[in-house]
Amino acid sequence: MSRTPSGIYRRQRGVALVTALLVVAIATIMAVQLMGRQLYDIRRTQNLVEREQAQTFIRAAEDWTMELLLDDRREGDAVDHLNEFWAQPITPPPFEDVSLTIRIEDMQSRLNVNGLVGATGELVEPEALRLSRLFTSLDVDPSIVPAVADWIDPDTEVRFPDGAEDDYYSRLDPPYRTANQPMASITELRLVRDMEAEAYERLEPFLAALPEATSVNVNTAPPEVLQTIADGLSVDDAQALIDARPPDGHPDVADFMQHEVLAGREVAENLLAVGSNWFLMRVEVRLGNTALRGETLVFRGDTGTARPVLRRQGFL
Repeated sequence: MSRTPSGIYRRQRGVALVTALLVVAIATIMAVQLMGRQLYDIRRTQNLVEREQAQTFIRAAEDWTMELLLDDRREGDAVDHLNEFWAQPITPPPFEDVSLTIRIEDMQSRLNVNGLVGATGELVEPEALRLSRLFTSLDVDPSIVPAVADWIDPDTEVRFPDGAEDDYYSRLDPPYRTANQPMASITELRLVRDMEAEAYERLEPFLAALPEATSVNVNTAPPEVLQTIADGLSVDDAQALIDARPPDGHPDVADFMQHEVLAGREVAENLLAVGSNWFLMRVEVRLGNTALRGETLVFRGDTGTARPVLRRQGFL
């Protein structure tokens, strides 16, 4: 069959039309992809900028906190109590599209687990007693305390009868080893033998893992901690100690010890204080679509200096 010129022309025109439509479709797809990638890159850049700005606000809050704590020490005495400005929830003046909330906690209102073991690895009995009392009052088995000491002490000798060293942990699945050094974070307590998650949640608000041995500040400690300073103290006794606090705090430990609740009781007064050097700053920053939380452990020295010791950050 012969093909007429007009038929060939119609077929060529149809092929050209299909080709043109295909080119347009491909160009459209590429344009959509490029636009999507551009929007993604813009959003990613915006998120990075917002996060960088939020981190800057956290560092600024950290500097402000340290200056606030130093001013508190310079303007007053060595007494720290819960009626001071630093102990109140702090909301700075609002910035454009930014909300900032700061909380400062006295970490010497807690029991410091790293004080459980002395410099040469020996068990500090008064600290062990306080920790055992806290465990008991919160319905946690106090037999875990020797295992906590074994986790911290520098040797691999198991404390009798309830300690635990590498021989125990290496047989777990997965296996791991003891730290044999002070805890860097109280979360390490979850790794100690027989420490269940529920028990840890009850203990965590009253424990700290500070780099050095510390005393408990009787002006800021909650009743659960004050209950541990002597045998036989009830929750009501601890609350009575709190109710008797002067508005500006006890000026010294001797004044605190005058309370009738403590009469005739054996108290390790050298492990008590009315001032603090260790504080935890918690800050929340909301900026645009970014919500960031930061924590900084701050050490305020007696020589008029303050420094950050440990930082943590995460998204809300």
